[in-house]
Amino acid sequence: MSALRLSTPELVARIRAANGDTQEGLARRLGVSFPTVNAWERGRSEAKPVHREALEELAGSLRISQGLVVLVIDDDPVTVELVRAAATDVDASVTVEGALGGWEGLVKCGAVQPDLLFLDVMMPGIDGLEVARRLPSIEGLAGLRIVFVTSSRNPDVLARAAALGTEVLPKPLELDELARVMGEALEPASPR
Repeated sequence: MSALRLSTPELVARIRAANGDTQEGLARRLGVSFPTVNAWERGRSEAKPVHREALEELAGSLRISQGLVVLVIDDDPVTVELVRAAATDVDASVTVEGALGGWEGLVKCGAVQPDLLFLDVMMPGIDGLEVARRLPSIEGLAGLRIVFVTSSRNPDVLARAAALGTEVLPKPLELDELARVMGEALEPASPR
């Protein structure tokens, strides 16, 4: 997953909650002063890169999620709202962005560098299959997980989608299925 998704105050608070550390204990663990950790947690100062890296390593060892950026490319705005609704049940660190077509989606992929992409197969203009074929040319998306969504029941379309993505979800989408996919993407073993 991408680094720096949680703010320093959120990251310090999650580490302390997961580890049962006091601010003093976390300060000792990181080799900094108590006032430094206090300032980080209250948002009065930002951790230096070396300390931010140490916080992220500690968070990783405690299996604390650094966040998940989800992009939904679908010509139906209801799909974006369904994914947003499912994300609220998954984790507070999930961010959902939307794009209402293939061209807009390609631009947004480059801009937000998502960890997970829900991609509609059938869209006017450039369809989801063509979007998926073009994604490797966008820098920074090497670990992107693509999940196709479609109302098509055509075996050829489903097979082509399955060959380009990790999974194909049928429309109408179920909130539980969307939450399951996002939960799996938050697991430490996920590609990014």
